[in-house]
This record gives sequence, C-alpha cells and structure tokens, in this order.
Amino acid sequence: MKKISRKDRKKSFKLIPLMLVILLVVSQLLCGCGSEGLLNDSDSVLTFNKKSISIGEVYMYSKAVIEEYEETYGSDIWSMKINSDTDAIDMEELTRRDIIDNIVKVKVLCIQSKNIGVSLTKEEEQQAEYEASEFWKNLTDDQKESMSLTKEIVSTVIRENALARKTYDKVVSDAAIEISDEEARETVIYDMFFDCYTLDSNGDVVPLSDENKEVMRKKAVQAYDTLISPVDSSGEKNIEALSNYYGLKYSQYYTLTPQEMEEKYGPKISTMIYTLDDDSYSLVTESEYGYHIFYVKALTDRKATDERKAELKEKKQREYFDALYKNWLRSIDDGYDYDVSVNKKLFEEIKF
Repeated sequence: MKKISRKDRKKSFKLIPLMLVILLVVSQLLCGCGSEGLLNDSDSVLTFNKKSISIGEVYMYSKAVIEEYEETYGSDIWSMKINSDTDAIDMEELTRRDIIDNIVKVKVLCIQSKNIGVSLTKEEEQQAEYEASEFWKNLTDDQKESMSLTKEIVSTVIRENALARKTYDKVVSDAAIEISDEEARETVIYDMFFDCYTLDSNGDVVPLSDENKEVMRKKAVQAYDTLISPVDSSGEKNIEALSNYYGLKYSQYYTLTPQEMEEKYGPKISTMIYTLDDDSYSLVTESEYGYHIFYVKALTDRKATDERKAELKEKKQREYFDALYKNWLRSIDDGYDYDVSVNKKLFEEIKF
C-alpha cells in the first residue's frame, strides 16, 4: 500500500490555511458536490462549548479539504498511510480529526475575538454576506439537500472564517515576531569536488590508494590555479565547465542554511566557507572523501533568504498561537475531546 510521510503531509497542509477560508475553494466545491446520498441533519457531528455543529457546516469544511488533498495527491490519497515512529496511521482518520480541529480553532478564535477587540467592519460584514449569497445562489437543490445546507449555515461559516482569520492575524501581529537575516540565511555555493573514493558492488565506500589520491589533489590544485588566473576571472561562468573538463560527477551548486552546511561538510569546513566573500573561492580543502574548491556565489542569497524568513516567521507565529490556543481551548470547553465530542457515525456519512 502506498505510504505518505509526515513531512509530505505537513507540506500538503500548507495548502489549507489555519482557518479554512471557504471562499477560496467555492468553485471547487460547486464542481465537486454531486449527490452522494442524502445526509441526515437531525443530529450534530460535533458538540463544542455546549453548542451543536451541524453536518452541513462540517460538510463545507470537509469538501474543501478533500478537494485540496485530491488535487495534490490524487483520488487514491485515502488509501495512503502516514508513517509514524512506530507504525503507519490511516490517512482518512487523521484528516477527519484535522477537519474537526480546524472547525474548533475557528470557533475558539471567534469567541476570543471579543476579548481582544476584533470584529468585522461594516464593509467586511457586507462582503461576507455578498459572498454567502453568491455561494448559495450557485448551489442546486440537489446540492443543498445532499449537504444538508441552509443559507444561514453558509453565511455563518463564511462570516466566522473571516472573523477567525482577522483575529488570528491580530494575535500574531501583536506578537511582533521578527526573523533576522542571520537566522534565515541561505547561502549559494558551488562545490567543485574531486572525489577520492569508489563504490563497491554493495555500495560501500572504498578509498583510493595514496598514489591515486595524490593525483586528485594535484588536479584540484591545477583547477584552483585556473580559476584564480587573471586571464579569465569570471569564475562562476567557468567553474561548471572546468568541472566537466575534469569529469567531476559530484560537483554542483547548493543552496544551504548554516545548519544544512554544517550537516553536509562538518563545523570546520562550514566555518571556513562563511569567512569567504561573495564571488570568491576557497583554497583546495580536504574532507573525508576528497578535495573541494568552494565557490561562494552569494553568502546571503536575497531571494532564498527572504523566502525562508517568511517561512520561519510563519512557523514561529503558529507556535506562538498554538501556545495561546491550548489555554483558550481549555477555558472555553475544558471537556472537549475528539473521541467524546464527535458523532463519528454521522461524520462517516461524509464520504472520502
């Protein structure tokens, strides 16, 4: 059976905001909501803060998540397994839990909005009502029935998501989390690598003889002299061609964080690389597996660093929010528990 790692699953969840903005996937919902059997709305799927959340509301969230996952991984995603430290976990069950968790987060944020003074403006209220009306108008009678949806449910979900997102943004904005260039640094280097080993039939590393290793060292010195020659100092343009000339199959560009740099080359070589300037070369440097000439294209690559800054900032904001959220959840509904608060039998009427 095909499996998906926790790392991949985490990546896929970046497609789904913390508070699921239903409007972003309205067109997908309208295209994907055919008759799947009538859903009984005589009971609630979730009870939270002594209030019932109907199957129609849960269905809106579920269909959006289902559309996102199937677009990313294909329709067979629900047969996949998530690899844990000890075993493989059913993807559908984990996703159902995430859907409920997402709904609870929205509810908690809407409640908390009053405590931190967040509300929708008149214009935002009007926009939410307009979008709910447009969404409702585009549903067929069959779709309304199959999802057990009412106009009030659609309006509530859209409005609550708008308020939850605004509250979340206010909370993390007030935290004033900033990431420095040093913390987010992405460095672009070219590793011209003269390998001094071969691989045997089992894939094990076999070091070259001292004689052959000396041959590789001399080639590395010769290459270094060529690169720093005043005849042609445009090293970046020629280092790849020079690697091809020497038949260096493991030479290539890398974009690495300081942690990745140290993991790849060790602390000594990593420290040396960070002493270099942009558009400069290291001396011939020996490692466990051969000789290197490092070309530093950009000690701090602006685009890659800015992208990582945004990722790290978002990660720290989530961590900050998660710490607050745990306390908020306990204060609002200390008895909430997925296994107790969710009507699993009714939830299973929403097919994956």
